[in-house]
Amino acid sequence: MTLRTAVQQSKILTFVVLGAFVWLLLTLFEVLSTLDFTTGTASFVGQSALGGIAGVMVLAIVLGALVVLYSEITESDPAPQSWPPSEE
Repeated sequence: MTLRTAVQQSKILTFVVLGAFVWLLLTLFEVLSTLDFTTGTASFVGQSALGGIAGVMVLAIVLGALVVLYSEITESDPAPQSWPPSEE
């Protein structure tokens, strides 16, 4: 079963992916707003710039994966041709 078929059978998947995307995007903005670049890497206890940068990178990777997943879900092209190709 492809992702397109799964979405046709269950519309909830699309809403779950979009909801996760919005939630992660809001979390990313929250992490960016609490990031304090003046601490640098001097302190590793509590919220430091290094931990915030790592969190932002992880959230950005997850958001990118969700964008790829959503683009696969909304793909309207037919599936690739079978291999080996049939002679006509």
